[in-house]
Amino acid sequence: MTDWYYEENGTQRGPIKEADLATMFANRFLPLEARVWSAALGSEWTPASQTKFKDSISVAPPILPPPLPGAQPSPAPTAAVPQPSAARKKAEAPGISSYCAEVIAFSPLAMLLVDVTAKAAKVDPSAGDFNNASQLWWTLAVIVVCVLDVRQLNRKGLNPGNRWITPFVLLSPVGYFWRRAAIVGGGWRYLWLWLGCVVIGFAGELAYVIDG
Repeated sequence: MTDWYYEENGTQRGPIKEADLATMFANRFLPLEARVWSAALGSEWTPASQTKFKDSISVAPPILPPPLPGAQPSPAPTAAVPQPSAARKKAEAPGISSYCAEVIAFSPLAMLLVDVTAKAAKVDPSAGDFNNASQLWWTLAVIVVCVLDVRQLNRKGLNPGNRWITPFVLLSPVGYFWRRAAIVGGGWRYLWLWLGCVVIGFAGELAYVIDG
């Protein structure tokens, strides 16, 4: 019996026996628009609708048996849900390690240290020029460290879509740490560290005012 070749999704298939190919058309496994070829067709691939297979589609497909009584239906396949790796879970835990975030959290103590150093050098830290300069440099330093912290989060893949985090520091570090924790899914301890350092710094400043 003649061997045939057929086209499926733009790919050549075969060889296959004529009866088997006719069965494929009869069962609608292949459309009649699919091109076929055999030695009898010469050098041209021809749509099956222009060959003897055009009558195959009129042949009724084989009758399938009814469902087996008492048989349990096959469970529908479910898509596997990827689970985050252990390293990813560790990175997303509330205690995510980030030196930059720790620097920001402890930054209020840096301002207290500057004031203590100034007073030790007989400089009034509340003087206009000194206070403005120290506040400016402290703000710029915090912004730079925030940028570095966000870059670290992006490299770890903890900020999908590279959503904005750094601009929230303009609201205060409270806004930054809130936004950061909301996106990363953890790291709230840095917010509490910052608030604790603010309280310590305020207490230190108050002590100097009272002693002064």
